[in-house]
Amino acid sequence: MEPDRLMETVYPVYILERVCTEIMAECNRAAPDETLGRLLGYRLCWQGTCYIKVVDWISGQLETSHVHARFTLAGTRESELFLDERYGNHTHRPREVGLFHSHPFNAEPYFSSTDYQTFLAFPYDRIGNVFLLIDPLSSFFKAFVVAMTQNQGQKDLKQVPWISYSPKIQDAF
Repeated sequence: MEPDRLMETVYPVYILERVCTEIMAECNRAAPDETLGRLLGYRLCWQGTCYIKVVDWISGQLETSHVHARFTLAGTRESELFLDERYGNHTHRPREVGLFHSHPFNAEPYFSSTDYQTFLAFPYDRIGNVFLLIDPLSSFFKAFVVAMTQNQGQKDLKQVPWISYSPKIQDAF
């Protein structure tokens, strides 16, 4: 969904409604363990304002417990293979634009120091990357982006507003 020309607000993050539903289901399925996955989408700009459009997600084999989740080497390969099988070498295929991560503690989730170290390091630290932090037990679904701090010139995770959307289907008749 491109922002409507009459719309004044451009959200930093747009997430396809199907993706929200599937990610929440994945987080619920994994609970009480944490889970993790890659967000796929596009970096777009409209009238000088840039935003991320999340259109899909992938995951793979993880090493998990109730206090951590990380991709195994096999899981990383699974994710890459799935991405190639689904989208091939299409020029308009979505790219990795961030990660989702769950903290199923039945409370408002916050990043751990390990989360910060992971999400603010290569290859995840690209400015504008999106990180969704989810607690499926309390239905929290927070969006953060990698941004530069103003006073120190370092990267940080900044919580931002986001919106889900459904594609508009035109009547073919």
